[in-house]
Amino acid sequence: MTNKFKNFSILYIEDDDGIRDINFSMFKRMFKNVYIASNGEEGYKSYIENKPNIILTDIKMPIMDGIELSKKIREKDENVKIIIATAYCDEKYLLEAVELNLERFLIKPLTNRNLIPALEKAIKKIHQKIYLCENFYFDYLDSQFYLENNLLALSKKELLLLSLLVKQHNKIVSYEQIEDEIWGYEYMSLKSLRTIIGLLRKKIPKKTIKNISNIGYKLEITIDKY
Repeated sequence: MTNKFKNFSILYIEDDDGIRDINFSMFKRMFKNVYIASNGEEGYKSYIENKPNIILTDIKMPIMDGIELSKKIREKDENVKIIIATAYCDEKYLLEAVELNLERFLIKPLTNRNLIPALEKAIKKIHQKIYLCENFYFDYLDSQFYLENNLLALSKKELLLLSLLVKQHNKIVSYEQIEDEIWGYEYMSLKSLRTIIGLLRKKIPKKTIKNISNIGYKLEITIDKY
C-alpha cells in the first residue's frame, strides 16, 4: 500500500489534535512528505509554502473551514487534488463542493476502506509530466524541469516562477499573483521580474513564456503530450 504514494506529498488539515496525530503517523509511512495544519488558515499557508500534491482537509474547522479553504486554493490552482472529510453529510456543503473539482467527499471516520481508494484516485489523476514543447517538460514528482532529459539548472525564483506558470498554464498569471506567491512579503519591482523572465527565456525553448501587456504572463504549451 505505501509504495503507491511514496513519490507524493500530502497536506493534512484536522482541528482535532488526537485524530490529527494518529493519521499523521500513518501518512508518514505512506508519503514522501507530510504537512499538517489545525485549521484552514494554517492549511492555506502550508499549501502556499509547500505545494503538496494532495490536500486532505476536515470541513468544520475554526478560522476557515474546508470549503472556504478549497475555494481560496482553487482561485490559484486548478490542479492540486483536494479531498474533504466530514463527520456528517450536509447537503449545503455538498452543493458548494460540486463547483470545487474535489476528488472525494469522505464521511468520517477515515478508514482504509474509504480513504485509500480516494488517495489512489487522486494520484492516478496527477500528471507525472507536463510537456511544454518537444523535449521540455515539468516533472510533478520532483517539481523540476527537464530539457532533453537533462535537469534544468534554475535559481529558486526562476523555479518558483516557472512552476507557477505551469500550474496555471491555461490562465494569465498577473503581476500581483506573481508578487504574492514568489516574492511573499518582499517588494517586487517590474524590473526585477523582467530580469528573471529574461534569464528564464535564455534557458528554455523560445516563445514558451508569453507576455500579456500590463497584466502578467502566460505559459504557451505547444504539444499535447503527458
